[in-house]
Amino acid sequence: MFIWNVSPIAFSILGIQVYWYGVIYAASLLSSWWMATWSLRKVRNIFPVSVPSADTFDKFMFFSIIWMIIGARLGHVLFFDFEYYLKNPMEIFMLRQGGLAFHGSVMALGIYTYSFCRSHHFEWRALTDVLCFAGSLGLGIGRLANFVNQELYGRICSADFAVIFSLVDHMPRYPTQLFESVFEGLLNFWVLLIIFRLKGVRTIGSGVLTSIFCIIYSSARFVIEFYKEVPIERYFGWLSLTVGQTLSIALFLFGIFVINCQKKRSKVQSDD
Repeated sequence: MFIWNVSPIAFSILGIQVYWYGVIYAASLLSSWWMATWSLRKVRNIFPVSVPSADTFDKFMFFSIIWMIIGARLGHVLFFDFEYYLKNPMEIFMLRQGGLAFHGSVMALGIYTYSFCRSHHFEWRALTDVLCFAGSLGLGIGRLANFVNQELYGRICSADFAVIFSLVDHMPRYPTQLFESVFEGLLNFWVLLIIFRLKGVRTIGSGVLTSIFCIIYSSARFVIEFYKEVPIERYFGWLSLTVGQTLSIALFLFGIFVINCQKKRSKVQSDD
């Protein structure tokens, strides 16, 4: 078994403590931005009208990150700890303590992306494909912040790969943060990268990458939740499912919806 006792504080600058949580999330966002710029540049060479210019895209990404952080925080507050934050509203702004919900960031980013494309007359599937492709890499990196922060850990187990989180207790637990990093993020990224390489840039804008991302993420999240230490108040009693699993079902259905829309769209184009 592995004992994880690394300090969550990375370093200090002028007496201000910088946490690994923030450092890793910053690396996650920057890597996603770089990957999105790289993939969109390839698309722009073939379909220059359907996607934004480099300057416009940088502005879009800047505000996207803001909306993602706001959505992730509000998602955590509303979906996972509403009663706690209702009693302690000022702690909503204490991001350094952790507490960002992926599904909340997806909702906020989806709304902003769709409104941005509508106002600028871009193909929304092109941007969502790029964001899902790049976001899967960032997600794989970002989940490591949960591991370093010793949060979202798993149930007590006796597996050889169990981890003892020193800030939690001295019991061996499933390292579910690493499971999520690998299966929700990195595996997702490699599958999308293979499709992108095999099918070429014409894959971007079809909605296929968006659909596959949603299906892989939600399926992995649904299964991993069974191994995670989830407080009883985060269960829907009548479903015997966690909040995370319920939200993942909704995301899975959205992925199916996107791929069905693409099939109908392709059929109409072939009939024409």
